[in-house]
Amino acid sequence: MKEASNLSNRSIGRSRPYHSTLRQKQAAATRELILQALTQQLAEEGLQDFSIADAAQRAGVATRTIYRYFPNREVLLDAVGEWVDQQLGDLPYPTTPMEVADLAEQAFPQFEQQAVLVQALLASELGKSVRSRLRSKRRQSVETALSSLAGDLDSAKAVRAVIGHLVTAETWKHLRDEFGVSGDASAKAVAWAIRTLIADLEHRH
Repeated sequence: MKEASNLSNRSIGRSRPYHSTLRQKQAAATRELILQALTQQLAEEGLQDFSIADAAQRAGVATRTIYRYFPNREVLLDAVGEWVDQQLGDLPYPTTPMEVADLAEQAFPQFEQQAVLVQALLASELGKSVRSRLRSKRRQSVETALSSLAGDLDSAKAVRAVIGHLVTAETWKHLRDEFGVSGDASAKAVAWAIRTLIADLEHRH
């Protein structure tokens, strides 16, 4: 009897890692469903803010489940921002001026593929909150990458600001909506413009 009990305990001990891994996978899947539901809200025309109750219904979970994964708005927005970044292909953070041009070539086609989501990020209140988190990190990396160009000359500062503006979702959207330029075409044009500006600043310096 004692031997059977020991065998049973050993069996339970061996099963724990499996159950632990299963719970982790289930938790990751639930988290993904919640983030997808919130992002669907972003993509809806006219959406101005998110609804926890609506997200719970979409994801097929209880409202309290969302709060268990995301206890407050800040944690939730950060998570949505990271998830959106993944949907856009985990775009790199440039470290050199020429990598800023490369970023435009990579980003604009991704914006085109996720056009509904990106336009929602630009238009909705939730989108603006999420985007401000993503943008602050990337803008800082762009500014750092361009900081070596032509020192502190006022003209150089203005050009660096122009380059920083060119490599944004707003530029992609403006070229798309106002001029009908595709993501691939605008990526090439903006990358060319950035490289031309960089070359001119380096020549003058």
